[in-house]
Amino acid sequence: MSTSRALRASVRGGLAGALRVRVRALREWLRSSLTARVVASICVIGILLVGLVGTIVLHQVNRQLFDRAVSTHLDQYSSASSRAKAQIETANAPAAGQLQQIANELVSSQNNPDGAIVGAALVRSPKQPEATSFEIAEPATESSSRIRTRITADMKKAVADDDAVHWQSIEVQTSAGNKVPGIIVGSRLNLPGAGYYQFYVAYSLESEEYTTGIVTSILTVGASVFLLFVAVSAALIVRLVLRPVHEASRNASILAQGGFDARMEVKGRDELAQLARSFNQMASSLSDQFTQLERMSKVQQEFVSAVSHELRSPVTTIRMAGQLIYDRRTDLPSVLRRSAELQHDQLINLDVMLSDLLEISRYDAGAMTLASTKADLREIADAVVNAQKPLAESNGVEVIVESRGDTHAKVEPRRIERIVRNLVVNALEHAEGKPVRVLVVGGESAVAVEVSDRGIGLSEEQAAHVFDRFWRADTARVRKSGGTGLGLTIAREDAMLHGGRLVCAGEIGVGSTFLLSVPREVGEQYTNPLTLRVAAAEEVWGGAVVVAGPTPEAADAGEAEEKKNIDGRAGEATEGENHE
Repeated sequence: MSTSRALRASVRGGLAGALRVRVRALREWLRSSLTARVVASICVIGILLVGLVGTIVLHQVNRQLFDRAVSTHLDQYSSASSRAKAQIETANAPAAGQLQQIANELVSSQNNPDGAIVGAALVRSPKQPEATSFEIAEPATESSSRIRTRITADMKKAVADDDAVHWQSIEVQTSAGNKVPGIIVGSRLNLPGAGYYQFYVAYSLESEEYTTGIVTSILTVGASVFLLFVAVSAALIVRLVLRPVHEASRNASILAQGGFDARMEVKGRDELAQLARSFNQMASSLSDQFTQLERMSKVQQEFVSAVSHELRSPVTTIRMAGQLIYDRRTDLPSVLRRSAELQHDQLINLDVMLSDLLEISRYDAGAMTLASTKADLREIADAVVNAQKPLAESNGVEVIVESRGDTHAKVEPRRIERIVRNLVVNALEHAEGKPVRVLVVGGESAVAVEVSDRGIGLSEEQAAHVFDRFWRADTARVRKSGGTGLGLTIAREDAMLHGGRLVCAGEIGVGSTFLLSVPREVGEQYTNPLTLRVAAAEEVWGGAVVVAGPTPEAADAGEAEEKKNIDGRAGEATEGENHE
């Protein structure tokens, strides 16, 4: 028994689930199609209007048919009753037998189903004026017993009180056994010597009900055809009206993808034609502006590239001369010695800026390519942290390096090292003497490097602009490591070149987090093993500096390599120029 109930419950649940799915699909279809919503709205309004008008029409038709039928049957009854009274008046003081015969003929004459008369009965009235001489048998048709059961007490009382004709609605049964509406009509007759009798005749309204059914069927079919015609017409009209809108949407998508030659066909002078003309004007304006911006951008790129290339040689010469002066600074007076040191630092910054400008110009020209090879991002992070130990010690910052999982990926190590170096240097500059953590996590399809600090942090507005060129959150802040304002811009371009991403999040007074994620294979789809969040607000880290460099010699070698990379930027830029 319980199994059967469980089965029925399962079936009901399945049907309810299928119904919910259908309703959800219908709702989504209506949301996604303007044509469907318009046609559905018109159909709903049409159904309500047709239903209201049809109800009013059917009500009036039923009322008119009923009133006419009642009036006709009352006339028939009055005629039969008048004939009976005339026969009784003709027979002066009729005997009981003669009066019985008149009563029988009166009742039997009302049994005519083809004429809508379903039966009659003569019933002795409970109220009599005085003692009568005799009583006659109550004549009846075959259906009289059924008619008597339809007469209510209120009607019997009303008929017994006066000589007026009274009627009431009843339900009669046809010979086929069907129940149809009808009326029963009655009045009082005075039979000489026998007293008062109540004469009742039942009439069927089957023909009127049949007429009402035909009218209802005709109205239903007509309303259905009308609604179908309205739905089809609405669909065609809406489709005709929305066709230019669809065309405009399609051309707008083409414009968004860079196809500025997209145009709409102009037909006529109506509002839709005005829409097409306005769209074409917008497309032409966008095309002209894009062409102008593209030309200006190209001129700007060529200018930056040309200036960077042309400045490379004189800056290299100036730097070589400045390096000689810097190397001999001990031979100079104290004032000149300080000038030589400042000149040396600024020449290094100028050289780095020219290298960054050359790099940006290559990205803008789309001339960057990857020399990818399999590398361990944890080892790259360790090398960067080792190289930045002097800056960390100078700022009093503790650096922690952690890793989880397989941290190998196919990347260009030089670019990844540049990204991590930018992130680590920025973290050291803004850590406010608090710990910095570098977390390398290997996932199924990607490797992520998270650099977090507990420093001054970033607001949402600052995080939105931190990768913009030459943008700084605090222009008044003094940096110990220089900086050109292009480091994070180049870092993001390097990440995108690998098919990865570089994003950031921060909170003022809590800290900031930069998250680099690259796929294990360049350009492949991947799932980031780490979620971007402000790590300083969720985790605690600190303690001894954890780095991978096994010996101080390795760290010194890393610092020497870093210095060599900085000093060799000029040669690298020259090679890049030749390559281009």
